[in-house]
Amino acid sequence: MMRYVISFLLFSSVSFALVEEKLEKRIYSHLLIGDDLQAIQEAKKAIESFPDSLILRKALLYALCQFGSEMQAWDQWCYLCPSIQDYKKERHLIEMLSWSALNKGQSATQISVRFNTLIGATLTKDSKAIPMLLKGIRDSNALLRSSAIKLCTQFKDEVFKEELIALLKREKIWYVRLEAIRAAGTLRIYELIEPLQAIIEDPCSLMEEKTAAMIAIVEMSHQISRQKLESLIAQPRSLLRQLGAEIIAHFERIQDSDLLLQLLQDSSAEVRISALNALALLRVQCMGKKSIYSLVEACLKDPSPLVAITAGYVLLINQEKAGETALSYWLQSENLKWQRLAAAAIAASGRFGVGLAFKSIHKVKDPYVRLNLCLGLMGQRAHTAIASDTIFSILSQESGLWMWDKQTHSLFSPIIPSDVTHIETIPNYPQIVDQLVRLDVLSVLHFVQYPKALQLTKDFLQKKDWNLTAAAAVLLQEGDEKAGELVSSLLDDSDEKVRMQAALVLGLMYRDPVAVDVLQKVYPNADQRVKITILEALAQIGDASSIPFLLEILKEPFQTLRIVAASALIQCLYR
Repeated sequence: MMRYVISFLLFSSVSFALVEEKLEKRIYSHLLIGDDLQAIQEAKKAIESFPDSLILRKALLYALCQFGSEMQAWDQWCYLCPSIQDYKKERHLIEMLSWSALNKGQSATQISVRFNTLIGATLTKDSKAIPMLLKGIRDSNALLRSSAIKLCTQFKDEVFKEELIALLKREKIWYVRLEAIRAAGTLRIYELIEPLQAIIEDPCSLMEEKTAAMIAIVEMSHQISRQKLESLIAQPRSLLRQLGAEIIAHFERIQDSDLLLQLLQDSSAEVRISALNALALLRVQCMGKKSIYSLVEACLKDPSPLVAITAGYVLLINQEKAGETALSYWLQSENLKWQRLAAAAIAASGRFGVGLAFKSIHKVKDPYVRLNLCLGLMGQRAHTAIASDTIFSILSQESGLWMWDKQTHSLFSPIIPSDVTHIETIPNYPQIVDQLVRLDVLSVLHFVQYPKALQLTKDFLQKKDWNLTAAAAVLLQEGDEKAGELVSSLLDDSDEKVRMQAALVLGLMYRDPVAVDVLQKVYPNADQRVKITILEALAQIGDASSIPFLLEILKEPFQTLRIVAASALIQCLYR
């Protein structure tokens, strides 16, 4: 009798399993054809018959995620994984939950939510982000289109190349076109070389577009022939002649450096600067029987200060006395812009400028000129005591915003008073730029073991609010390792704000896991803006220990928090 009972039970369990499997297939069949709502209805009906079926509940979770019902999906997750430790067995379900939040975010009406979704999807480095970025490139909002174009360069998929080719033909907004031109170079879209050259030649094109097109072409011209170079240098358009010089420098074509000679007497100051830059980067010391001094001597008296300063830099790095004399002259200029640029040129010259920098520190009055000269000395570990004290004094006294001037010259960038404007997609952008510059300077003091560096950094973190967002982390750059070491020493500080600020810097700029514990502890008492920044820092770190904490954020009532947490979860799962 017992044998019949056992047989009946086995037969029943197999039958139930077959029915469950059939119901599961029906649910996924609806999902396959995009009928998400019917899939949800089928799943709920099936669960009424088999309330304890895990495979049917997983299918329902998947259907809810596809449909965008985040909170209902969360309820199913809680049923499937009642213990927070169960997440290790269900990583694919966590990924589904996360992408559900991101997919819903791309359809939001608020621009800020859609922007955060684009950033979050890009940071995952997952192919699922590609459709979202394509949708962003086609968005009706120009700022979102511009941001999506910039972000798509991190994927380099063929579909983006096709989209950008089409976009350049139809786009009318200048800053979106500008981003597309830059992306063309980054993605190596060779089909756009001729259209880009047409932009350079078109008198109606904006100068920003022409410059971006020139840089894009340079990035795609590694196999250009000498004949083509000669043709470029002989072009009537100055930007095309400049393009020839930039290609020679960028691809280190020392064999073609003789073509630069005619450009040193070009009618365009920008072309003359590019030719001098190329001579400096290629370390040309002579051509035939002509020394570098005889080649660039005329440029020292050029009516353009930029040309004259560049010529002085070329001679200084070739240990020509005339270079030191020329840059000393510009350090005494009545125009502070040229003083600061000359100081940056001396700092960029390395060991060749140490003597001139040291002699000039106490002769110049402008604090930014002295700051740039001192940074040059610190870079060579020369006269560090005097340079450190000078930098400390300037950091303590100058309260205005700072920036690296990377627009005036391509070879050297002085620190100057900031003229950075606000960006809609990055809150407090001028302050963020200032914070990054000051942190760079503090890291130099720390590297030479300046005694006051740690206290100065602590004061800096107490006074500043680190509003560095994921947008800034992606669109700007990562930090210097020396600065990371300096900030990490403040994680155990008695002041909670200092600990939090230090942890945010370490997470967003250095991806250091030591910041995870501090970030999670300060999260509950933070305001929403800071909570977003904390979640973005945890995402940058990508440590698996953050997964249980981030899962709890998915039930937050605020969509932006859920979106940022969802992106962070995916990064923690697979980094």
